[in-house]
Formats: sequence, structure tokens, C-alpha cells
Amino acid sequence: MSKEILDLIAEAKEAEEGSVNLGDQLDWDSIAVVTFMALLSERDISVSADGLNKCATVDDVLALLAAKSA
Repeated sequence: MSKEILDLIAEAKEAEEGSVNLGDQLDWDSIAVVTFMALLSERDISVSADGLNKCATVDDVLALLAAKSA
């Protein structure tokens, strides 16, 4: 699942697929956050903008999503 999430983050940031890696800093704006939330919603995964805004790295996003599915 983490590869899929990395690709979704890249898509939300309008970056090339495969350009987002574990440990990367998130340098996304509010549009990318909303886009990422919409992409997750298409996969029946919900997460709050507040939760995502607290994430500083790609690893933080993965941890947030793992906590949601636990």
C-alpha cells in the first residue's frame, strides 16, 4: 500500500510518478492536501485536513493512514 500512497502524494503534488520517496519532506500546499484527500476518498479512505497538515514527511502521512486503518 505504501507505493500506492507515494504515487498518490506525487499525483497530488503534480510531480512525476515515482518521484516521492520515504523520508521525503512534504512541501505541498493546501491545494495538494485537498487533492490528496480527494484521491484517498476515491479509495474509500478518509483523513482530515488537520491531520495531514500536521504531517511534515511522507513517513508521517503513512503513519497517519496506518493509524486510521488500525
